[in-house]
Amino acid sequence: MKILFTGGGTLGPVTPLLAVAEAWKKQDASVEFFWVGTRRGPERVFVEKEGIRFQSIIAARFVRHISMEWLGTPFRFLFACAQSYLILSKEKPDLIAAACGYTSVPIVIMGRMMGIPSWIHQSDVRSIMTNRLLAPFASVITVAWEKTQRAFPKSKTVVVGNPVRASVRQGVKARAEIMFGCDAKKPTIFIFGGGTGSQWINEMVLEILEELLQIANVIHVTGKGKLNGAISKKGYFVIESMVDEMPDAYAVADLVVSRAGAGAISELAALKKAAIIIPLPNSPQEDNAHVIHEASVVLDQSSSSSQEVLNQIKRLLNDPMKRLALGQRLSITLETNCAEKIVKMLGVK
Repeated sequence: MKILFTGGGTLGPVTPLLAVAEAWKKQDASVEFFWVGTRRGPERVFVEKEGIRFQSIIAARFVRHISMEWLGTPFRFLFACAQSYLILSKEKPDLIAAACGYTSVPIVIMGRMMGIPSWIHQSDVRSIMTNRLLAPFASVITVAWEKTQRAFPKSKTVVVGNPVRASVRQGVKARAEIMFGCDAKKPTIFIFGGGTGSQWINEMVLEILEELLQIANVIHVTGKGKLNGAISKKGYFVIESMVDEMPDAYAVADLVVSRAGAGAISELAALKKAAIIIPLPNSPQEDNAHVIHEASVVLDQSSSSSQEVLNQIKRLLNDPMKRLALGQRLSITLETNCAEKIVKMLGVK
């Protein structure tokens, strides 16, 4: 059996598909995967690290605001369809698996025209435009949240949760302390802004770093190309991006500060981590944060200062029982151990 995974641009659509690929390989060692993503997105590193072949096609974005980009979109889309047809004709996959991203649109549509079934997965609470567009062409739709189900045809939509890779759960705290140079006598804060990073979070960290380092170790992922201004200090480990190190960073973290991407929330839920969540303004992340507001500390970027973030960090570090309760609550808010269920639903031969 051959499966084409598609999606990218951010890591949100990538991590649940990788979790399914990991589970599928365990159940059927003969299954073959390949991936179609974006040329410049962060997904290629993660996909190839899993030994999955990667190809890219042009991204025909459908921007919602008035833009000169509109003029070229029809032509880019037609070119992307042509690229998709050539890939599908050559590879002949048995199934197309997509989880949002502009690259998935021409692949799924051309696949439907060629008689190839497709599965699409919706990770965010708010249904993404690309998935709504693809719903009529999909054979099966899965969603992470029950309230999202009504956005798609009831006859082919199933609530499953959001799958998390087994490898994320395999971090080792002792190894992490050595890797990141942590002082074992201090708690550790893990801070990241999603697959592409967050300039606001990066600047906030630098503003409060001196005070943070007095009370904790800090592991900080800035995002690719956003390491500017980072400084070298004892107890402060800063890096542009993580792949292999991510499970260990989670394992050693007593508290996580993160955006509200579906992938990040799912991994935090799987690991029962207490978190301070700062959703990206005016994005689907705000809906994600809303459904977990009782299972984490949610801050509004537009009304939160770096001092407010620091105060919340101090409050949680001083209250281990609160952290434990938040982690437990988050773990029951979202099902994350569902990759095997999805594989069985899609059909292992």
